Formats: sequence, structure tokens, C-alpha cells
Amino acid sequence: MIIFHNAKFVAVNEQNDTFEQLWIDDGRIVYTGPAKEIPDNAEKIDLHGAFVTPGLIDIHAHVGTWAEVTEDINDANEYSEPFTPLMHALDSVDIRHFSFQHALEGGVTTVQTGPGSANVIGGIWSILKTAGPTLASRILVERSGLKGALGENPKNVFGNQYKRKPMTRMAIAQLLRDGFQRATRLSEEEKSEHVKHNLELRPFIEVLRGEMPLRLHCHRADDIMTAIRIAKEFNVQLHLEHCTEGHMIVDAVKASGFNATVGPYMLTPSKYETRNSTPAIAKIFKEHAIPFAIMTDHPFVPIQYLKYCASEAIRYGLDEETALKSITIHAATLVQLDHRIGSLEVGKDADFVVWSHPIFETEAKVLQTYVNGKKYYEAE
Repeated sequence: MIIFHNAKFVAVNEQNDTFEQLWIDDGRIVYTGPAKEIPDNAEKIDLHGAFVTPGLIDIHAHVGTWAEVTEDINDANEYSEPFTPLMHALDSVDIRHFSFQHALEGGVTTVQTGPGSANVIGGIWSILKTAGPTLASRILVERSGLKGALGENPKNVFGNQYKRKPMTRMAIAQLLRDGFQRATRLSEEEKSEHVKHNLELRPFIEVLRGEMPLRLHCHRADDIMTAIRIAKEFNVQLHLEHCTEGHMIVDAVKASGFNATVGPYMLTPSKYETRNSTPAIAKIFKEHAIPFAIMTDHPFVPIQYLKYCASEAIRYGLDEETALKSITIHAATLVQLDHRIGSLEVGKDADFVVWSHPIFETEAKVLQTYVNGKKYYEAE
């Protein structure tokens, strides 16, 4: 048993509770609340007046798969063809990569990582803790979504560079539909064979069965609407990745009933379709009750700056409570892991961050980061 005290613990739950003691045992939280008598056999850790939040969560990043911020040095995009549904994050992630250490330095304890957006269909994403002795020990969700991309990325890579399909948005949509159409034509026996033997259409079958969502990269308003239209056509769950111009069609996004991960908006627009990117999207989505999380899209914004992405949304009008939730409990909820991570509550994983000041104050510095109750980072 380890008992942390002398700190302001912020639960990040519905009641916005704060408390005085955090007890953990075997990697889980076993008590949160007012100070009480500590058992003789417990280890007691004085946090010297620090501030404690749940571990931060980034549900759209490429941690461990992208060596540097270049298109030619990464294991996140399979450039050989535009349709690669069987590519899997776990076959690409290097847990020794420095991005995991940077995540811990920034208080990020969970990431969703995997294929990038060069391909119309890129492959399978996974959700991992940012620390642990082995890749297997870090896995929270092995197959958390089928990643695809609309718009300029597939066009530029395959159409402009390789002079092959897709050269247009029409072709991108056709390639995306093709996977679902072929999967729907299979008999139940054939579907079982595809899943059992990991054949090409397995991910589409899993999405059609509701076992994981379709995660589509979409910046421009028309691409967002194409993503929504195709998801409705095949009656599948969609998560809008980036949703950059979502604030320009906010009523349509809300009516779709789908969730979004917004960002990265702390970049100079590198292509035409991101020219309308704004941190104000978080405030607008909050006002329209659209569920969202904030991302870094690491390495495009480094993973250790996740809290600064939320801070920028605050500068553009988002309240601090929602900003913190967008990188903790709301992110956990969007990936259906709020029963394990995202808040400091009894029964959940003991993932938390010790800060020198309240998280959104300018001086706030990560002092310690804990994953499953073990300290993996401490500031010098």
C-alpha cells in the first residue's frame, strides 16, 4: 500500500471533486478522500503541497512509430499501396523510442497510436500506456479502430507523387466504400474465415459488427461530410479525426451523432485544407454539446506539449474544466476506457501526474509521472 498526501488531488470526475489523500495498491486506486489514519505497514509519500491530476491521454498520436517529423523516416505509413487494412500499430511501435520518454515528461500516460494518413485505408490503431517493461504489458486495447484518410494526403502521396489512384476525392471515397461493399457481400462463414485467418477484409468486418470504429482523417468540410455520409451508408461507428473545419458545419457534425478528436491547431497551415484551423473549435464544440478530445498528432506537435494544446483552447474561450477533461476523462470516454483511466477514482488504474502548480498555470511543471502506481518520471 502506498499513500500520497500533502497535495491537492483533482479527481476530474462529474462532481469535480478534490481530496487530500490518494491510496494505491497493486497499481490501482483504493481510496480517495479526506485525510485519515494511515496503516503502519503502508508507505507514505509527502508531495509537499503539489497539485495532482489524472495521467493525460492523447487519443490521436503516432508515438513510437514516427522516428522524426519527416515523411521518409517513419514506420507509420505503408507507401506501397493506398489500401492496407491489415497493417497494425503493434507491428510498428518501438517502445524504446524517445517519444515515450517525452510523453512521460509531459504527464501523458496513455496514447492511441498507429498508422498515419498517407493511405486511404492505413490499418489498425492500438491504445497503449506510455510506460511498462514490455509492449504486451502496455496494451490497453489491441484493435481500437480502422484508420483511414480523406483529402489531400492520399491524393498527394499516390496521385501526385506516384501518379496512380487515388488522384481525386472521388477515388478516395470509392476505395473506402469498396472495402465495406466487399465485406458486406461475404457470407457469415466467409466473414468468420476472414477474421480467423486475418485476411484482408477482417478490419471491415469488425467495423461492420461494431467491434471497433472507423477512424477517418478529415480536415475540409466536404471531407467531413463524405466521412459522415459513408459511415451512415454502411451503418458503422465513425470517429472524426482532426475535423478541422467542423466549426464551419457544426450543426451537421452535431446531427451526425459522431465524436471528434480536434487538432493539431498549433501549426502553420502546411496545406490548403488546414487553412481554417483554429483552437476555437474546442469552445464551439463544447457549446454545441459535441463530444471531443484534444490531440497532438505527435510528432507534428510533440507529445509532451499535450497540455499546451489544451491551454491554447482555453486562450480561445474554452473553460479550464472542459480543457482538462478533454485530455483526461473525455478522451478516455471516447475510447471506452473511462472505467479504467481518465480520473482519480477508486478501482481505476493509478495513472497520475504531480505538478508544481495547477496544470494550466504558466509555471506548471511536471514533477513526477506515475503509470499503474509506479513512478516512471521524476524531474531533476
